[in-house]
Amino acid sequence: MLSTSKDSEIKDGENRTLIKIVERPTFILKTREGESRAVSPNQRNGHKKDTDIASGASMKIPDSVRMFSTCPEMNNCIKFMDENMQLCENPIDYLYDQQDFLVVGCLGAQGVGKSTIMSLLTSHYSSNIFQVQDLPQYESGAPNCTTGIDFFINKNRVIYLDTQPIFSGLVTDYSGCYDQKKTTTDFVNIDSNLELQSLQFAAFLFSVCHVIIFVQDWFIDPNLVRFLQTAEMLKPSSTTIMDQDYVEYYPHVIFLHNKVGVQDFIPSIIDKMKEFYNKVFSSSRLQTHSGIDMSHSSTENGLNLFFISSRKEEDMIFCESGKSLIDKLRTKIHGVNRNPMTPSVLTEKSWYHYVLKVMEAIKKSHLSSEYGRLMP
Repeated sequence: MLSTSKDSEIKDGENRTLIKIVERPTFILKTREGESRAVSPNQRNGHKKDTDIASGASMKIPDSVRMFSTCPEMNNCIKFMDENMQLCENPIDYLYDQQDFLVVGCLGAQGVGKSTIMSLLTSHYSSNIFQVQDLPQYESGAPNCTTGIDFFINKNRVIYLDTQPIFSGLVTDYSGCYDQKKTTTDFVNIDSNLELQSLQFAAFLFSVCHVIIFVQDWFIDPNLVRFLQTAEMLKPSSTTIMDQDYVEYYPHVIFLHNKVGVQDFIPSIIDKMKEFYNKVFSSSRLQTHSGIDMSHSSTENGLNLFFISSRKEEDMIFCESGKSLIDKLRTKIHGVNRNPMTPSVLTEKSWYHYVLKVMEAIKKSHLSSEYGRLMP
């Protein structure tokens, strides 16, 4: 009888232990009463769960909106870099720590309409974002409206950089572009100084932009073509680390002819331009064939050639309107393939810090300095 009572006690103890084991996960689930995993299937299908989902969604949406509302919205451009290649600090206040962004730069001589093109591309956000130099200012020899680089970023995270005119007559203290002091015999020719400064700005854009719009206002200028080729040569390397999987970065370049007349839209004229660009840039590593053209259907290997008609031409009614062409240009730019600039993925903020490194590399470039010494 004693052994029987002991056996029963052991069995009772085992049962009690078993009950505890069963109750333990039930107790833990009850402590998670506010989570969806602790809600029974009936509650999940009931009105209370619908209310929870609705209230949960209403709480999550403001969080994402709040994250993108920390930076102020831009209505006008601000200074990104001055004429001596000194980077400004204000633009970083408008940048997020996210990777989905596009950088569009613009190059061209004075008076070709660079700022006008950039303002048209951003016109659906605000009018005249980039200040345009009018005819009286141009004829009077007033300073250029754009000095250094102007910056604007829109809600779609597209960064626009409008650069001062290349070969500009703007007088600057070019010696400020170098860390070390130069002798009096270095770069004594002002025209050579201005050309080298323009080349440095172009080489800079080649390193930090996904797309570069090269604006001209007449058929083709061989000097400007040579300028692009030289800037490509002076472009600093994207990285000093040997990475076999990384391909040296080069941006998409669009040849944009502004203020064209109706005769420039003749197919034979366009074919001649394409033939010229194809020959000149056949050995270039710049991405000149990305399908950013005036055709409605994108051709992957199509030359990046775009015409913007002159608004003063009355006969342009036979051609596509300027607004339609700008809309098409904007759409194709936004859809372009964005190749990585560095082996590591950049966010908007880390891109800004990468810009600083590129700028310093260009200032200290031995190749750029030697090229300046050999200029006539």
